[in-house]
Amino acid sequence: MNKLITVFLILGLIFSITSIAGEENANPVEWKYKASSWIISTSVSNDASYNAASALDGSIYFFDKSGKLLWTGNVGHRVVSFSISETKPEITAVTGERVYIFNKSGKQLSEYKTVQGSYMVINQAGDFIGGSSSNVYAIVYKDARPFWDYRTGDKVNSVSLTSDGSTMAVASSDKSIYLLKSGFLLWKYDVQAPVISVATTPDASYVVCGSGSFDSKEGEGPKDFKVFLFDKNGNLLWDYKVGYTVSSVAITPDGSYIAVGSWDKKVHIFSKSGEHLKEFKTEGNVLSVAITADGKKVFAGSTDANVYFLDIASMSAPAKESSPKVIFFITPGIILLIIALVIGIKKKKKN
Repeated sequence: MNKLITVFLILGLIFSITSIAGEENANPVEWKYKASSWIISTSVSNDASYNAASALDGSIYFFDKSGKLLWTGNVGHRVVSFSISETKPEITAVTGERVYIFNKSGKQLSEYKTVQGSYMVINQAGDFIGGSSSNVYAIVYKDARPFWDYRTGDKVNSVSLTSDGSTMAVASSDKSIYLLKSGFLLWKYDVQAPVISVATTPDASYVVCGSGSFDSKEGEGPKDFKVFLFDKNGNLLWDYKVGYTVSSVAITPDGSYIAVGSWDKKVHIFSKSGEHLKEFKTEGNVLSVAITADGKKVFAGSTDANVYFLDIASMSAPAKESSPKVIFFITPGIILLIIALVIGIKKKKKN
């Protein structure tokens, strides 16, 4: 009997240690790549087959799903956004004044000039470009020609186009988020701080944005900077205080999951209902995030010059602001330990 108890105790300890080690060794980083400089833009195809990133020095990096670098190049300007076509073997890189189209092997197919702006994006079909002009104007181009514009109250920091190019969300330093359609204002919302980043679902059913300041200094304490989610009518569904500049946001096509890149050096994941689900910390401020259509992977770029391809399910649960709760895990090892103790107690009673 003593030998049996000893066997159960040893097996219990082995299973317990193995279970704990398995939990601690869960690594959300499926792959990462060290670039030449800060990563300022990332993009991922809907099925995660291809991933694109750009660095502060103008370098472009194109990867497959496994993290293999397919090609790299430099267009001589900072690439502020990408579009990876789901229907054609093309990737479009957009700078503040030019658009470059490559095939997925890295061969440049064409390029054309737009009006100079600080931030530009292109829709999936490639026929509409949205961006800024003269700092305060939100502008849309159709087939490379100005189509309509709208004046905001201050600098336009970011824009997001719907898939058909008809509607554009605008993040402005005037502390407002705008939703525009064909040059007309659908709605506007004052978030009480400069709006730095914005993203919409393909049909603008949901609009997510983040507030912050480009003047924030390294090591500064938390501020009242937040991420906000709106419905298509401009109703605020929820907001969440991140505390640091929200430099990038991304949302799945159905609005179920939201990825946030922040100057707290973290990638954050939220649900549609506003629940803070996951987070991952890098070694620098997270300047760009992109999320897959199924909400399972996120591709992030940081000022540590790394791009990270992350499995969201394996990311850490965020630390709770409320009082911590003690959670007990029943593992096979613990069950064996309990059995050994019960046998030992019964034997002692018989004696």
